[in-house]
Amino acid sequence: MAIFHIRIKKSNENITISKEILAQKLTLIRATIYKDTTTGGTDYNGSVFIDLDFFNGFEVTTNLNDNFLILPVSYADEIQTRQMDQEFNGEDVKSSFNVKVFYEDNNNNIVLAPMKSDASATDTGKIIWIDLYFQIQSLYDYSTY
Repeated sequence: MAIFHIRIKKSNENITISKEILAQKLTLIRATIYKDTTTGGTDYNGSVFIDLDFFNGFEVTTNLNDNFLILPVSYADEIQTRQMDQEFNGEDVKSSFNVKVFYEDNNNNIVLAPMKSDASATDTGKIIWIDLYFQIQSLYDYSTY
């Protein structure tokens, strides 16, 4: 078993990892959200939606009609860790991929979620980063040996 970790700092971010991960079962075991909780800011209406481009449309089915990983977000807590056990049959994870973070605004529209790195350093109440930890079977392709 191995761990695949993603740190998300922007609402629309290209992530680069050291090597491609071949298609295999991905189990989301933990999600941590670090938030600036000083006065004001965005409350995210209780959750954020993560769009991982290596989820190709058959991992999550919701009435939102999108393939989003959904994470609860507390307005008041600075560090929010959720232990999870969500298993996905993932596609290949390329060494470079895109991640987008959305939330449902007060008009029920799914829009990009404001994050600290997206705006000026004086903005408050925004997510600073989101860590996703997936357990995977292997980092290696043993069939090539």
